[in-house]
Amino acid sequence: MDQQRQKQIAKEWHEAFGTEALKYNYDKYLHDNFVADFFGGSQVNKMKYMEEDQRFASAFTNNHITVVEQIAEDNKVVSIMTWTAVQTGDLPGIPASGKSFEIKGIAIDYFKDGKVIKHFPLFDQLSMMQQLGAMSESEK
Repeated sequence: MDQQRQKQIAKEWHEAFGTEALKYNYDKYLHDNFVADFFGGSQVNKMKYMEEDQRFASAFTNNHITVVEQIAEDNKVVSIMTWTAVQTGDLPGIPASGKSFEIKGIAIDYFKDGKVIKHFPLFDQLSMMQQLGAMSESEK
């Protein structure tokens, strides 16, 4: 698979986060042997990822991820993104705030057979917590 196609798949998948379009289309993007690092550093398989991803996404409305740049090499795509949303549901340790946020993030996705087989996301969680009021600027 060419790198342009891999970049397009990664872009579509990331930008679909928190939407109905993704809820029923994980198989379009994720390999059967998919694994991901999830928040907290644990590694999860495809089924667990889909459950956790949907649970996490349900805490937000107006989810909008924009892939602003991508770099591809061999079977890897690095996506640089901006994520905006409004927190309307509880997160572990962060009650629903009704506040919006905008943060930056990256994801490194490895491909096999035209689908993502490994996923390593990293978002600016500190900035998100500060914007949601869960942590003050002085707690950096």
